[in-house]
Amino acid sequence: MKRSLLALFMSGTVALAGVASIAPSRMACADAERTGTFIESVSANPTSLFPLTNNDGETGPVMDMFFESLLDRHWDSFDWTPNLASKWEISKDGKQFTFTLDKKAQFSDGTPVTAEDVKFSYDLIFMKGVMCAHLHPYYSAIKKVEVLSPDKIRFTAGDVYYKNFDVVAGLTVFPKKHYLKLYGKDNSMTKAEVTKDPLGSGQWLLDKWEGNQQLIFKRNPNYWNKAELIKQGRWNYDRYIYKVVQDEPVEFEMFRKGDLTFKGLIPKQWTKQTDGPEFKSKLVKVKAVNKAPTGYSFIGWNVKNPVLANKDVRWALSHIADLTTWINKIEYGMAEPTVGPFSVKSEQHDPALKPVEFDLKKARERLTAAGWTKAGKGGVLEKDGQRLELTIIYPSQAKETTEPKLVDFKQKAAKVGVAINLKSIDWTTFTKLLDDRKFDGAALGWSRDSDGDLKQIWHSDSIGNKGSNFIGYSNKEVDKLIDEHRATLDKTKRTAIARKLQRLIYEDQPYTFLTERLYSLYAHQNYVKKEKDTYNYTIGRAFWQITPH
Repeated sequence: MKRSLLALFMSGTVALAGVASIAPSRMACADAERTGTFIESVSANPTSLFPLTNNDGETGPVMDMFFESLLDRHWDSFDWTPNLASKWEISKDGKQFTFTLDKKAQFSDGTPVTAEDVKFSYDLIFMKGVMCAHLHPYYSAIKKVEVLSPDKIRFTAGDVYYKNFDVVAGLTVFPKKHYLKLYGKDNSMTKAEVTKDPLGSGQWLLDKWEGNQQLIFKRNPNYWNKAELIKQGRWNYDRYIYKVVQDEPVEFEMFRKGDLTFKGLIPKQWTKQTDGPEFKSKLVKVKAVNKAPTGYSFIGWNVKNPVLANKDVRWALSHIADLTTWINKIEYGMAEPTVGPFSVKSEQHDPALKPVEFDLKKARERLTAAGWTKAGKGGVLEKDGQRLELTIIYPSQAKETTEPKLVDFKQKAAKVGVAINLKSIDWTTFTKLLDDRKFDGAALGWSRDSDGDLKQIWHSDSIGNKGSNFIGYSNKEVDKLIDEHRATLDKTKRTAIARKLQRLIYEDQPYTFLTERLYSLYAHQNYVKKEKDTYNYTIGRAFWQITPH
């Protein structure tokens, strides 16, 4: 449900979360052989393997190895399908959601998954010391959670919220006995045993975590839904390995040499580096398009900085971003400009909004309107004895495509009297600076969902407690419309409100909105067998098979 920070969205990393719970019929195989090792990379060593306190889209797939939710999403229709819950009911008034747990469901330590565990998993989100402010906007409308029996639980919504069922269906379930004991040590969820040794109901177990090098997973031999997975022909691997590789060229070379099974490609690699002999003999590259919402890249401006609190300054900065050049020369035409939190391809997008044009003259005019009229040393504008100098931080993992854009931005900003400093930072330090609000500008990306709720990122309620509104954006009219949007069940009316929201945020330019990708670019070894390149809402690696090689 939540939107996640994407360190490498701007460098084209393919977000390929598995949403399927039932395999396609042609891949179904009652005696599917589970052999081989699937190896891919992750750009940062996870700081935590506990989903509630980790808002990192980069390591989200790693945490998904352990944990399951009440329901799953169908890979083609995006309908809800059974998972830990085998069936569910929605009351006529749409405010009560009752789930019946699968009697076979159990955690990896052999204890059954019960309704008490489900209730605890909800309660944990709001418990003191559990730093997951990014989830509060989604679950705050649920006012009562009742255990009806060991295998039945009911959620009752107080406030009307169009995603109430979705958020409870997608609730990650934790074993109460295990995590309550850990929580009780210091009334928080930050102890090493919480973050380093997760316990869930998923089919994988952590075999080894080798420092900053790799995480090795082995199949849980007692996984409660193993028979169904075998029947479906899903997750046909003995082991799953995530290599920690922060440098994109190193990662690509590892893939070329056969050290990785799968690799998300950046446009430069797809266009310039996949025509060697190995791509004719042992490697397969794919350009896929599906219905999964695409994330977007941006430079977020800390509006608590007095300089950046001025809307004219933010507009000036957006006029400096040469999106057309970046798309043509850095994205190789495989992206398009975005103008706000909703995708330009979505119903929520207002088609009347156009990308902010690259125009240094307009940038200078905006700066003049903000009172930056005097040029000082080196041509940098000054006001009241202060230089117009800003530092933009960005994840070191995004060096390949983000850095060239920011270098160009810096050079063009200098032409209008703005001094830009660039600082590449490792992902862990980067996210801490966001949490601590210690930055001027930050270049990164957000994931999106289809029919998205903006409260997590854009509501003033999300500024405190290390919430996702790390730029400190606050607009009373936006807050009011977000609340109205959340309480509107009619999708047509909700879409109209979404367009108003997009316009207001666009007019404020708290982010310099950059681009969203057009394709999912990836490559795999030719020993991978797959039915198709993509399903409607996921690439579908869960259905791939490793053939003898």
